[in-house]
Amino acid sequence: MKVLDKTILDTLEKNQPRNVTELVQLVQKQVDASLEDIKNEIKSLHQKGLVSLEEPTALKETFKDFISPQNSRWFWIIIGVSIVSFVSVISIPETGNPLSYLRYVFAFVLVAFLPGYCLTETLFPKETELDIIERFAFSLGLSFAITALVGLFLSFTPLRLTLGTSLSALGSVVIVLAVAALIRKYKTQ
Repeated sequence: MKVLDKTILDTLEKNQPRNVTELVQLVQKQVDASLEDIKNEIKSLHQKGLVSLEEPTALKETFKDFISPQNSRWFWIIIGVSIVSFVSVISIPETGNPLSYLRYVFAFVLVAFLPGYCLTETLFPKETELDIIERFAFSLGLSFAITALVGLFLSFTPLRLTLGTSLSALGSVVIVLAVAALIRKYKTQ
């Protein structure tokens, strides 16, 4: 084996350069060879199967970029719907008002869909893991389970199970699960 080949292979093993440019620079410090000779020798080693050259991977976007409304629209929709649900249940009177139907719709979404959807997104962060029907079915089933557990938990606390405590607890669960799903999606991108 030539001295240049041995130097390239030793440098790869010891220094583990991130790219070919870094490898060439490290080898150039060790041997008296031209830049072109080193590149040709690396190509030769690649053709022989002794060196593996891979395309550079795309840089992972930062969490700040990932959380932007363009990239994580679903997260901001969940937070917005949660806030609107909370406000509508608190501020719209229960009866005698045409807006009370809006209150019922938002309350139903908060109880029957959002907690399960956020948990489903946390458990299955990749879009390819479940199709839309499965996500919807999981969301409904898990929402009722989470809502029941929140109600059971509140009934055993000194706070008792009231509209205010259940709404606050369920809203908090939705937001915590949405943040957990956002973090999981970021890590699996």
